[in-house]
Amino acid sequence: MFNRESTEELQAKLASANAAVAAHPLASDRVTRAHAIIESTDSDDKELVNKKLAEEDLPDLAEIGLLTMRHSVSWWKVNRERNKIVEKLEKLEA
Repeated sequence: MFNRESTEELQAKLASANAAVAAHPLASDRVTRAHAIIESTDSDDKELVNKKLAEEDLPDLAEIGLLTMRHSVSWWKVNRERNKIVEKLEKLEA
């Protein structure tokens, strides 16, 4: 009657979803490091932020903006799918 997935099936799906999140362009090491620098810079001075990013050989603000614009929907989708699997697992374990 109900097609409920087993814990093992959901764990396999979660592993796959986690891999998709990790492989996403917005989760790349360079992008996450760039975001850390952007957030830690207490300044609205774009030139200063870009200078700090360049010193670390990271994408500048314009490139981060383009990456965000191009990949936001897919980032949302992979995270949404992962979250749905986590919710199912939590319900099974409750």
